[in-house]
Amino acid sequence: MRQIYPVMKHFEKIGSPQKIEERVYRLSHHVMTLSVTEGVLLYHKMTGEMLLLTSGEWGTAHADGALKSELIKRWFLVPEDFDEYELSMKIREIAAILTPKKPGINSFTVFPTTDCNARCFYCYEKGRRRQSMDEKTALDVAAYIRRVSAGQDVQLNWFGGEPLYNSKAIDIICDELTHAGVPFTSRMISNGYLFDEETVKKAVGQWKLHKVQIPLDGTEETYNRAKAFICKEGSAFKKVLGSIDLLLDAGVDVVIRMNVSRENAWDLERLAGELHERYRGEKRPGIYCVLLKEFGNKEVGCYEDAAKGVRAYERLGSRIVELGLGHIDRIRRDIPMNRCMADSDRSVTVLPDGRLGKCEHESEEKLIGSIYDDEVDAGAVSAWKERIFVPECRTCLFAPTCIKLKACAWNKDGCSEADRELMRVVLRQSILSEYKKQVKKQLSDDEI
Repeated sequence: MRQIYPVMKHFEKIGSPQKIEERVYRLSHHVMTLSVTEGVLLYHKMTGEMLLLTSGEWGTAHADGALKSELIKRWFLVPEDFDEYELSMKIREIAAILTPKKPGINSFTVFPTTDCNARCFYCYEKGRRRQSMDEKTALDVAAYIRRVSAGQDVQLNWFGGEPLYNSKAIDIICDELTHAGVPFTSRMISNGYLFDEETVKKAVGQWKLHKVQIPLDGTEETYNRAKAFICKEGSAFKKVLGSIDLLLDAGVDVVIRMNVSRENAWDLERLAGELHERYRGEKRPGIYCVLLKEFGNKEVGCYEDAAKGVRAYERLGSRIVELGLGHIDRIRRDIPMNRCMADSDRSVTVLPDGRLGKCEHESEEKLIGSIYDDEVDAGAVSAWKERIFVPECRTCLFAPTCIKLKACAWNKDGCSEADRELMRVVLRQSILSEYKKQVKKQLSDDEI
């Protein structure tokens, strides 16, 4: 038996070796096993530990002996009737108590506008009011950020609509914060179409922009059809690729998001090949893929057969990693205290008229207040923290670290088997990626 990853810090502080008793033991519900050339990997979602057993060891793991005792002590084997769910929830509660709380809000997702120059078929903002932030509101937003950030470094996240459709508001907010001595950096989610040399230069120097996420939904013909830009001058696909080049040359981190639907899954694999050819040098974007599903009550090209969608996602994810362009989510080394910005006390969204929310995807619903009020709606804030529990949670692999929010439109059907299978795909990719890194590191150390 060989340890690949040690126990995560939270469990190391809170947990202790399991006592060995004269009982019937089984593999923990929170353990994923994966076969590799060298044997079998065991990754424990509750403790964070990863072990490698040879095929021979795995075959005799449940037999009496030193190996079985070790696996019991490390919680990989547990008594047949043991309630692991209760233990994992207690560990999470204690971890929350031990995690220091910081004052103030330091993350602001700002909508300079809800208008956009694209008409994506899957946009969750279809039918919503298009409005832009005026100069007075931009000044008030900057004042609000100064007031509630409690002297901390601030992270600005520009969202929309298309944020560059109202870059004047971005200018005002950044200038005001700079003059007030508020330290900040910014990121942006953009379709990339409106970036040019002058805008990129301003973004780096004035907005302190360090990261941009840009969606590419297929090769040229597929992309141009999916985005349906209102501007018809030339190829939007080529224009956006040019924007990506400008941003990379300026030192901005670019992440390309591939939205996988039944219409474009195979085409995205072709796109991955094209991007591999285009970005062979040091400056290259990162790529990740997301499986589109119904958002709210809107059909967005999701798979009628969820399993087919998951397989398409898995195939594309493996392809972009194989080409050296994609990235795999790293295995968490702690217990998450919140799901995302929506249930975090340190994040808010700011609409063009100054109203405040908790989720960028629920920009017109479940609002919590305004930049002009000193108090927020405590009930609305609490509603975002309510979590989903389904019967399958009690024996679920992901229970120790999983958080799903009831208020989230993505979770309107609770937690389905398709959701869990997608999570298993992501975890398998993460485990194999981390294992390969460890093997590579060991080989390098052996050479030294």
